[in-house]
Amino acid sequence: MDKSSGIGYKNKLLSHQSADLKRFKHLTQGHFVLMGSTTYRSIGKLLPNRHNIILSRNKKFHVPGAFIRHSIEDVIKEYKLNNNEQELFIIGGEEVYKEAIKYANRLYVTIIDHEFDKVDAYFPNINMNEWKVTDIEKHLSDENNDYDYSFVTYERN
Repeated sequence: MDKSSGIGYKNKLLSHQSADLKRFKHLTQGHFVLMGSTTYRSIGKLLPNRHNIILSRNKKFHVPGAFIRHSIEDVIKEYKLNNNEQELFIIGGEEVYKEAIKYANRLYVTIIDHEFDKVDAYFPNINMNEWKVTDIEKHLSDENNDYDYSFVTYERN
């Protein structure tokens, strides 16, 4: 997200920071990823080496190789029932983040040290009474990353 919590514009990321994409891949491989159907369409494919769960209100929505669910509550209940050893990563978009943040116990956030002009999707407010920063890595821009950025890990208090 950018300095104003912006995460996207017209169903696209605000910036393609190479380090962020590599970190995302490293963190999520072998785990469950939950995304909304709009995020799935913007990616254009299932993410390899992950268990893809797509949220859709459309009961007829179908994607071969993906688990389709119709509510965050269904996903959380099923995930807890199966006592999975893999983590469940919520990967967007805005509405899914808003609904799911109350269930999260950890947030992996990349904060880009820039404020973009064109933004129409935002990450929900991180209430610092509920969360604490447990790790932060600051990085400078380089040939693969247009902006300075930080990897921040939050844990629920």
